[in-house]
Amino acid sequence: MSTQPAMPPGDEISEADLVQLARRISQWRRKRDSLFQPVVFADPEWDVLLDLFVQGGFGRKVSMSSLCIAASVPATTALRCINAMIEQGVLAKSRDENDGRRILIELTPDTRARMRAWLSSVASALPR
Repeated sequence: MSTQPAMPPGDEISEADLVQLARRISQWRRKRDSLFQPVVFADPEWDVLLDLFVQGGFGRKVSMSSLCIAASVPATTALRCINAMIEQGVLAKSRDENDGRRILIELTPDTRARMRAWLSSVASALPR
């Protein structure tokens, strides 16, 4: 059994703690999926947001193809969801400077702030 790092007292929760919380939520979702097969839980938009929050917290760039895998749905479904979120201003895309064929996706600053607010509310509700 692994020990979880304690959340700091008060309302101030570090970015690193929020990234770890998002990572744990994503892991819990994958565990749920494996335990309840063949039931399909599909919430690709949420999986995309969690993955981008975690990867961004580590300073990693995320390619469109990697994000499709993180969405845990067929690639065509993932692409449709990601493109819709780009059109809605939730995500931003850019070309990879090193490989012009690769598209990189990231959270917009507003979306990152919303993810941070949601994760902070979850973290503050957890036992300390």
